Amino acid sequence: FESRNVIFHLTGGGFFAHTIAGDLPYLLDWSSATNAVVIIPEYALLPDHKFPDAIEEVERIYRSLRFGHAASLLGFRPDKIIVTGESVGGNLAASLCVSLIMNDNNDQSMELTHGESMELVSDRDDETDEEGDFFARSSSEFRHLGVGLPDALMLCCPALNLQLDSTQSRIDGAQDPVLPSGLLATISNSYLQSGFDGNNPLASPYYANDATLRQFPSTLIFTGSEDPLLDDSVTFNARLRGLGVKSYLRAVHDMPHAFWALSTAGIGLEIQSECQEWIRKVFASPTNLLCK
Repeated sequence: FESRNVIFHLTGGGFFAHTIAGDLPYLLDWSSATNAVVIIPEYALLPDHKFPDAIEEVERIYRSLRFGHAASLLGFRPDKIIVTGESVGGNLAASLCVSLIMNDNNDQSMELTHGESMELVSDRDDETDEEGDFFARSSSEFRHLGVGLPDALMLCCPALNLQLDSTQSRIDGAQDPVLPSGLLATISNSYLQSGFDGNNPLASPYYANDATLRQFPSTLIFTGSEDPLLDDSVTFNARLRGLGVKSYLRAVHDMPHAFWALSTAGIGLEIQSECQEWIRKVFASPTNLLCK
């Protein structure tokens, strides 16, 4: 199979809906500008599915792409993969990296033998099960292949912290037209089912420990001056940079929460041009230069 670069995009929508229709215009532009394939998983939604269903589905699909198990279905093998996400899609994108790193660290403690690992690779490579269902396998079936992190992350107004903290930007942005404080509380309370706290790093990557964040790929975070989640993005970016990760923050003046789909004129066109240029640079860069 030929190799293609992939933009693995995770939509916003507060875990209640997918914003695919609103995202398609700029995703088509990104694809055209970078010659990349865009893949948008329709992960499980509220109210029938709560944490951790969505992140588990996203990880299964991502791993099947990263390790070539979906090549027969898609007609290509992914080369570089950039994971993008807006709002709760940004939450899932960052949580995906946290989960991949945590699972890899757990697997290292299991002391699998080299022979066992190679047998699993041989049995699974380029094959499907009888149902042809590449994406239904559990994540554990892929973990022996290693962490397989994305080559980069690009996030917009990510919901990195589902705790209902009273940060200054959340207070100032309580009446945000896209994410008012009441909606943020509803999303958090609905997504986190009983038994899970908002400071779980798979629910809120904001709370991932330093050892995990130190392994993050190159990251670009867009946020707006009026976004109630501005402070979370600023703090998260500062932590990544302090740990040696190539992370960058782009704060846009007078933009509300989740503005990628609003970027159709003026500063919006500049934002989309910057997104496209950054994606091109990631795809053109040698893999070893994308690390910290």
